[in-house]
Amino acid sequence: MSHQSAIRALHKVSIPAPAQAAAGQRFTFLVLDGFAHLPLASALEPMGLANQLLGERAYSWRITTLTGAPASSSTGLTIMTDGAYTPLGRGDTLIVIGGPSLRRQSDPRLNHLLRREAAHGVKIGAFCMGVYALAHAGLLDGEECAIHWAEIDGFAEKFPKVRISRNAFALGRRPTAPGGGVAADLMMHLISETHGANLATKIADLMICNEVRSPKSQQKVSIQSRYGLRNPRLVKVLSCMEANLETPLSAQEIADIAAMSVRQTERLFAQHLNTTPMNFYMQMRLEKAHKLLSQTELSVTEIAVACGYKSTSHFTKSFRDAYGATPKRMRAVGN
Repeated sequence: MSHQSAIRALHKVSIPAPAQAAAGQRFTFLVLDGFAHLPLASALEPMGLANQLLGERAYSWRITTLTGAPASSSTGLTIMTDGAYTPLGRGDTLIVIGGPSLRRQSDPRLNHLLRREAAHGVKIGAFCMGVYALAHAGLLDGEECAIHWAEIDGFAEKFPKVRISRNAFALGRRPTAPGGGVAADLMMHLISETHGANLATKIADLMICNEVRSPKSQQKVSIQSRYGLRNPRLVKVLSCMEANLETPLSAQEIADIAAMSVRQTERLFAQHLNTTPMNFYMQMRLEKAHKLLSQTELSVTEIAVACGYKSTSHFTKSFRDAYGATPKRMRAVGN
């Protein structure tokens, strides 16, 4: 069934053509090279469906770049735009969607643009790597911001003034979504704030979404699903390990969390994960180190400390054993 047919089924009447008038809510998407295409598409679809269901142009949008030139996504898809970015009015919403280059580079022109728009009362948010643009411009200081789980460690080190959320998305003064289809959930929440939850539910049904996720929903698949685990003691231990990478727990502390002896805890890990508690813990810490190497400019010594290593030489040896290259070599080749 087409969207239009489904919409008519929901209304049980024909839907009139969208009106051209109106005040409505205006969104401008500023896309930068290397942007993720899925969040953009996920944000546009709910607005288009809202217009059709309401029978009016309640939402309008433009897709822009800094120069008006086409933009290339992270998948190589090039999209045409509605032109170069131009200043917005108070009450308009700007959403920035960027690529990995924003992680390390601060663009003075973009910083100026964002600060100027914020000063003029434009509501500014970001999807995926676009949060780096807002953070570089200082617009996220003291604000809650939903960061993609794979970026959290590096982002936190670089922007300590930002209140990082691990949830699906963040609303408020700076609406942010970490990427993927969760941008659709954020947009449906914005739609429900204006037009009610019933409209958002109808949109979700048309998009074949089982539910509209809340801002408190988690980004990552649960530990149980990630590792195929059902043992509650092991799930509790792994959760505590993830929360204590910078200051690692001892073998006895891990056993205490499991409410077992050290030997029993070792058997538990051997049975379900085919390794020891401390080896699994080390893998977690080295994965964090790998992210920090690629996402930040922290020194190897600083990364070692952030991952719970008191000795840089010990860290270097452990990292080389796990990845086949030293941290410095790994960073030099861009991996």
